[in-house]
Amino acid sequence: MKSLNKLPYIVLMFGLFILGLNSQLHAQTVFEAQLSGSNEVPAITSMANGSVMATLDGNELTVEGSFESLSSPLATDIAGGAHLHTGMAGENGAVIFPLTVTANGSTAGTFEAANNTFTLSSGQVDTLMMRGVYINIHSENYAGGELRGQLLPESDTYMRSNLSGAFEVPSAKTMANGSLVYELRGDSLFVSGSFTQLTDEFDAAIAGGSHLHIGSAGSNGAVAISLNATLSEDLLSGVYYASDNAFELTAEQKTALMNRMVYANIHTKAYAGGELRGQVVPANSTTFFAQLSGSAEQPSVATAASGGVVLEVQEDTLTVSGSFSGLESAFNTEVGSHLHMANAGQNGGVEVVLNADLETNMMAGTYSSENNMYTLSAEQKTALFARNMYVNVHSVDIGSGEIRGQVLGDATAYFHTNLSGWHEIQPIMSSAFGAASIEYKSNGNIILSGGFEGLSSALATDIAGGGHLHIGGVSTNGDVAIPINISVGENDTTGAFASSENMFALTTEQATALFDEQMYVNIHSADFQSGELRGQVLFASNFAPSAPVLTSPADDATLSLEGAATTTFEATWEAATDTNSNEISYIWQLSTDAEFENVVVNANVGAETSFQTDFATLDGLLNELGVEVGSTATVYHRVIASDGSDEAISETNVANLERGMLTSNEERLNNPTKFGLEQNYPNPFNPTTNISFSLSEGGETTLTVYNLLGQQVATVVNSRFSAGNHTVSFDASALSSGIYIYRLKAQNQTMTKRMTLIK
Repeated sequence: MKSLNKLPYIVLMFGLFILGLNSQLHAQTVFEAQLSGSNEVPAITSMANGSVMATLDGNELTVEGSFESLSSPLATDIAGGAHLHTGMAGENGAVIFPLTVTANGSTAGTFEAANNTFTLSSGQVDTLMMRGVYINIHSENYAGGELRGQLLPESDTYMRSNLSGAFEVPSAKTMANGSLVYELRGDSLFVSGSFTQLTDEFDAAIAGGSHLHIGSAGSNGAVAISLNATLSEDLLSGVYYASDNAFELTAEQKTALMNRMVYANIHTKAYAGGELRGQVVPANSTTFFAQLSGSAEQPSVATAASGGVVLEVQEDTLTVSGSFSGLESAFNTEVGSHLHMANAGQNGGVEVVLNADLETNMMAGTYSSENNMYTLSAEQKTALFARNMYVNVHSVDIGSGEIRGQVLGDATAYFHTNLSGWHEIQPIMSSAFGAASIEYKSNGNIILSGGFEGLSSALATDIAGGGHLHIGGVSTNGDVAIPINISVGENDTTGAFASSENMFALTTEQATALFDEQMYVNIHSADFQSGELRGQVLFASNFAPSAPVLTSPADDATLSLEGAATTTFEATWEAATDTNSNEISYIWQLSTDAEFENVVVNANVGAETSFQTDFATLDGLLNELGVEVGSTATVYHRVIASDGSDEAISETNVANLERGMLTSNEERLNNPTKFGLEQNYPNPFNPTTNISFSLSEGGETTLTVYNLLGQQVATVVNSRFSAGNHTVSFDASALSSGIYIYRLKAQNQTMTKRMTLIK
């Protein structure tokens, strides 16, 4: 690749002479702007489109063109609804001139030359020539702008790259963003735009720090052109001026550019492989992105395979490009890969068959734009814009799909979570399932979409709508941050999160929690008031943890339950690892069957690599199962490593429990000398348990129960008790499964313990 400063000297001097002459004489220059919602900052997904031509004659600028299909009426209250602004691609700027729109209905209009002629200052002319002026059209739904286009000198082709860490391979977890625009005239390419909010300093030591590479979405490729950025003092932002970024393309590079096989990449010290990336696509298209992973499958698939797909819509034409790699088994040519119609968390029918060019090993492939152009029906187009379509890649071993990606609008970052009863604290056994996707925009707004089905009872809409985003880690419960708007379906046990109804502006605290992966989705049902479905919101490029390994009890071990009831029982395992460095929690399960259909213990122990209880609790379980003293029961146990969205399950071990005679510890309380609270028995319990306590002197006594949010949920005792030992029964029929705190208060003293309810 050659930059213009490497062209033959005489050609360069001639070009500079002509440019200088034009500048001096202010000769007539034509500019064009391709209008799309994807050109907005931040980008939006809109079916609207349009184009504008602006002619500069001396310092007189005349604007004409048209637009149509706004999602809502033109926002005429915003200084007429359309304007010329200053600002490079990727940044927003101030209004220079309001444009006069000749309305064609409420959602379309034209710019007539006679009504849109303006006198520019010399500074404004210079800004225009630097590609620093754009047109913005505001609608009632999008007050910040629904259609935008950078005014660029007349060229053969105009293209755009929206820059995001999510487009990197692998993804970069960053709030940085930006955009570049490209003018192609013959074989000459001019690049301009900007970026901001890098996590760390721009790294010019990496061959200049930013480049154009040849490679499809979802894969990495070699550097083709080194770009020249003008950097801010802190090296966290930058601008690309066309005068510094003019290049002469080879035939191969030009072909790659036109075939969506070129991407921009910006390197930083924190992300040497690239913190910001954007595939080069036509400027007049509305673009979407699907990040492919096993985590997005329903149910999720533990695979190292990955990929990325860019989807462009121009009126009713869909163009798909991208790639995938690392399949665990060969691409299933009999089934293939497709666009399906369904929201995140649900499976849907095939709508479009995609054409993949496969590598020799059949484990990787590319979607070329020339082989993947389709005409969308009105229903398909509506579904696409509503985030109700996904890409699915099928392999031989996983015929239903090994990697999948929900089709979402351009964003700064993408997040995803799988919803399961296992993720609740404490876990519950529920056949319900679902998922949610989140698009984070550079202005701090998010768009949430997805759905669920199969709740055991109706959605608890009386609990602030029934679904929420909470702030909290994998092993903790947290406060509600944002109520989710749910469209309830059949029997009130299914629901959808429509993207149009779930657009929220995050506070700084909430945005930080989101990027720290400290937010979760919780869905409440009538039977499970504290939550039946939950999922930790993680970056969409997530992989499941490794499977933990049980270390004790050994497989087929025999354990005799006799002696002191307080004897400790412990199950242990080796820690799992997580490719994404996510927080991991462990769930230990004990079941009466190898298929774990009758789970009797289902305990989340957080980050601990062991589960502990006592012989008394196990004895109580055996008693409930009808195992007599002197008999042996065969049970099965395993441990699940979870990042709150995806799981890995250990091998199952068999344990043989011999039920012997236990010695009670009640004798310890016969002659109490001090205030004391005992562990409830049995624990875990369902739905009743006994709580023992001792008082050294009589008096008013309260025994209350709280959930992990600190909310009082029951009063067990509130009366006067004499000195001595006391045992009371607690019935938790009205509560859902979970960990609760019970608190004894008497004699100006307080003591608390935890208990676990498993229904």
